[in-house]
Amino acid sequence: MSGITAAKSLSRMKCVCLFMKMRFVIANLFLLFAIQHCIAQKEILSQPCRNSLRKATVKAYLDEINSKSGLVIEYSSNNLQLADVVETDGNEYSIGQLLQKVLKDQKVRLVEKNNKLILAPSSTPINPDDLMVFYMIFGFVKEGEGKEPMIDATVTETGNKIGLVTNAHGYYSLSLPEGNHQLLITYSGYAPKVIDLSLHANTRLDVEMSLSPALREVVVTHENVKKNGADKIPGDLNADYNYFLGENDPLRSVYLFPGVLNVPENFSSMLVRGGGPDENLFLLDGTQVYNPSHMLGALSIVNQTALKSMQLFKSDFPAKFSGALSSVLDVYTKDGDMQRWRGEANAGVFSGSVTLEGPIVRNKTAIMGSFRHTWPQPYFGLYQIGLKPDFYDIDLKLTQLINKNNKLMLNFYNGQDQLNQTSVNVNNLHKWGNLLGSISWNHLLGSKSFINTTVNYSQYHNLGGYAYTLLGDQEEAVQTRTLSVQSSIAQWNAGVQAEIFLSSKSRLNTGIKFNHTIIQPLETKVSLHLEDGGGGFTPFPALSFNESSAYAEIEYKPSSKFIVKPGVHVSYYQYSDYVNVSIQPRVYAAYLFDNKNQVFAAYNQMAQYLHLVTNPYVGLNADLWLPSTAKLLPEQSESFSLGYTFNNRKGLTFSLSGYDKYLQHVTNYANGSSYFINNKNWEQNIESGKGWCYGMESMLQWSARKFSLLVSYTLSWSWRQFQDINQGEKFPYTYDRRHILNLGMVYRISRKFDISGLWSFSTGDAVSLPGYIYPDFDMAQQISNPDDLLKNYRFIYQYTGVNQYRTANFQRLDAAVNYHSYRTKGFQYVIAAGVYNIKGSPDQYSFDLLGSVNTKSVVLETNYTYYNVMPYISITLKF
Repeated sequence: MSGITAAKSLSRMKCVCLFMKMRFVIANLFLLFAIQHCIAQKEILSQPCRNSLRKATVKAYLDEINSKSGLVIEYSSNNLQLADVVETDGNEYSIGQLLQKVLKDQKVRLVEKNNKLILAPSSTPINPDDLMVFYMIFGFVKEGEGKEPMIDATVTETGNKIGLVTNAHGYYSLSLPEGNHQLLITYSGYAPKVIDLSLHANTRLDVEMSLSPALREVVVTHENVKKNGADKIPGDLNADYNYFLGENDPLRSVYLFPGVLNVPENFSSMLVRGGGPDENLFLLDGTQVYNPSHMLGALSIVNQTALKSMQLFKSDFPAKFSGALSSVLDVYTKDGDMQRWRGEANAGVFSGSVTLEGPIVRNKTAIMGSFRHTWPQPYFGLYQIGLKPDFYDIDLKLTQLINKNNKLMLNFYNGQDQLNQTSVNVNNLHKWGNLLGSISWNHLLGSKSFINTTVNYSQYHNLGGYAYTLLGDQEEAVQTRTLSVQSSIAQWNAGVQAEIFLSSKSRLNTGIKFNHTIIQPLETKVSLHLEDGGGGFTPFPALSFNESSAYAEIEYKPSSKFIVKPGVHVSYYQYSDYVNVSIQPRVYAAYLFDNKNQVFAAYNQMAQYLHLVTNPYVGLNADLWLPSTAKLLPEQSESFSLGYTFNNRKGLTFSLSGYDKYLQHVTNYANGSSYFINNKNWEQNIESGKGWCYGMESMLQWSARKFSLLVSYTLSWSWRQFQDINQGEKFPYTYDRRHILNLGMVYRISRKFDISGLWSFSTGDAVSLPGYIYPDFDMAQQISNPDDLLKNYRFIYQYTGVNQYRTANFQRLDAAVNYHSYRTKGFQYVIAAGVYNIKGSPDQYSFDLLGSVNTKSVVLETNYTYYNVMPYISITLKF
C-alpha cells in the first residue's frame, strides 16, 4: 500500500508541475500575442504624415490619409461626427500625431486588422494615448572622466515626470511619445545634465556626467518613486566613522543600518532581521561568496577603493534573487578607468592596500587591480593578546569594449585568512579563503532589450583546529592532541538575464540560471600538532546537487509617483534521488505622496537549498554546509514588510518600517550530536524546525554644512522551535537582541579637519543555563575529595529550558580625527587617527555554574573582547 500511495503522490506532483508549466507557457504566449499586436498597430501609426490641410472636416482629413499615405482607414459614418471642423499646424510628423487631433473627443476605438485601421464604435471618447507613437531613447550613463558606468543614475523626462534609474551596468531605456522632450540626468556628487531633443525615431543617447564642486554637506536627489526597497550604500557612505583600525570598510556601513547585526564570534559575521548567518546572499560582481569576511567579520573582502556600488535587500527581494531567506548584498566593483591611470593606497597599523586602474587601450580596454595584506603584527599584538591574524586579498577586473553594443568583463578574486587564537585552555587555528572567477557579456539588443550573460565559479574552503589535553588517572596532563576539521564548497553557475522594455510604463525582467554545486562537508584528522591543511585527513564522501531556475518580473510604473513589481522565481533542485520544485512569488509596491513622503509594501517567499550548521563543541569557525534532502528539507521563508520614508531634499532623511517573517526547516544540531558523523547517519544529527522574526526599524540621517548625524534603532524578536529541543516549546534565538542602537556624528571644523564618533549598543544574547546541578558519586568521575565541594566534584547539569537567560548588554565607542588635504598636482591624501573600542568593552560573554550538595550555586560570568581598546593612525593617498 505504501508503494501505491507513493506512486500516486508522485503522479499528482507531476500533474501539478505539468499544469504549472502549461499555465506559464499559455501566459507567455498570450503576452507575446499582445505585444506583437501592439507593435503592428504602432508601426502603422508611426508612418510619415503627408498632410496638406490646415483646417477641414474630419471626413476630409480621413479621406486625405487614405489617398496619400497608402494606409486604409475604415469607419462608419454612424460612429463619427464627420462634419466637425479640425485645425492642424502642419507639424504632425506621423499619422498617429495627426489622428490625435482629428479624432479628438470622437467615441471610437482603434482596431488593427490586416494592416488596416478600423475605427470601431465606443461608448467613451478615444484615449489619446492609443494614437501616440512612442519611440525609445536609450543608452548608457557614464562618468565623463573615466567612462565608468553609473549605477542608479536617474533619467527623467521633465514634462511628463516619466523617469527611471540605470541598471547595474549603467544602461537605461525610456519610452517617450514622438515630439520634443527635455531629459534631466542626475547622480549624487555630479552636476545635473539637461538635454533637449526632438524624438521622431528610436534614438541612442549615451550621457557622460561631470563631477560637481565638492558639497559634502548636502545631497539633493530628484523626485521619483523608488524602484525597490533596497538600501543603497555608496563606497564613501559614513566614511568618517566606520573605520576599523584605519580601514575604511564599506561593509561596516551596512552594520549601521537597522535590522543588521554584526556578531564578531560568528565567522559569517552578519545577521539580518532575526535570521541565521547562512541566510544572507553575498554577491561580488554576480558571483556568490560563502564567507565575505576577514578578522571574524570585522572587515569584508571588499576593498573600499575598488567598490562601485552596493545594495542591501532585506525588505523586498527582486525575482532574480534566490538562495537566501534574510538578505541579499549585491556588490559591484569598478570596471576600470578608460581614460587615464589613477589609484589609491592606504597604510595603517594593521594592513596596507593599493588599488590601480587605467586603460590598456584607451576607450577600449581597461583594467582594475586591488591588493591588500596585513603587516607583521608587533603593534597589534600589544593590544590584542592571544589573537594573531594574517590575510590578503587580490581583486582583478578586465573590461573590453567590443563595440558600442557589446562589452566583456573578466573578474578574479582570491583571498586567504589564517587566525591563531590562544588564551587560557585555548589553542585554536582557523584558516579559510575564497577563490572566485567570472566572465560576463553585456549585449544591447536593439532599443528595448538589454541582455547580460555570465559564467561564474566560486570556491570556499574552511579549516578549524583545536588542541585538547588527555588526563591520566590522577587528572594529570598526559598528552596533548589536536582535532582538525576541514570542509569546502564549490559552485559553477551559468545564466542569462534580460531587461525588455515593453512600453513607457512597463518593463519585463526575466532570466534563467543553472548551477552545479559540490560540497566536501567534513574531513577530520587527530594528530599531535595543529594542522594547516596538509594530508592525512579522513575523507567524507562529496555531496553534489544541481539547480535550475527561471524568473520573471514586471515593473509597472503608471506615473512618477507609483510603481508595482509583481514577480515569480521558479527553481528545480535535485540531490541524488530527491527532487524539489519551488515557486516563490514576490511583489513590491511604492507610492510617492509628494516630493518628501513615500510609503512601500513588500511580500516575499524565498527558498534556500543550502544549510549551514555550526558545531557547538569545536570552538570558532566550525561551519558546515549541507545540501537539502528528503529528510533535511529546503529552508523557506515568508515575509511581509511595510515602510515609510521622508526626505526633505535638503539633507534630512527618515525611515520607519516594520516586518514579519516566518521560517520553515531551519537547522540545528540535534541534542547530543556533534561533528563526529559518518556518511550513513549524518542527516539524523541535524534537527529541522521553525522560526518567527518580527520587529520595527527606524533610521534618521541629517547632513548640514558643519554637522552630520546618523541614528538607527531596531526593536526585534526572533524565535526558534524544534520538536526534540526544549520539549518542543519555542525559545529565543541565540542572537535575539531586543534593542540595537547606532549613533554616529561628524563635526567639520573646516574643509580639511573633522572629528567623528560612533556609539553602538545592543542588548545581550540569549543563553542556556542549568536550572540545578547535583554531584555524581560514580567513581569513574574521579572525585578525589568529597569535602571540597566546588573544586573537585564532577557535577551533572540539569537544563530546564533553552536560551532562557540573557548576557550583559554590549556596547562600543569609537572616535577619530580626520584630515583631508586639497588635491595638488593630481595628489590628495587623508590622515585618520582614532581609537577603536575606547572603553575596551567585551563583545562576547560566556557563563558557567558551580554548585554544592546543599543546592547552593554560583553563577560565574566571563567576557571576551576580540578587539580591545586600540589606538590607530592611517594615511590614504589618492593619485
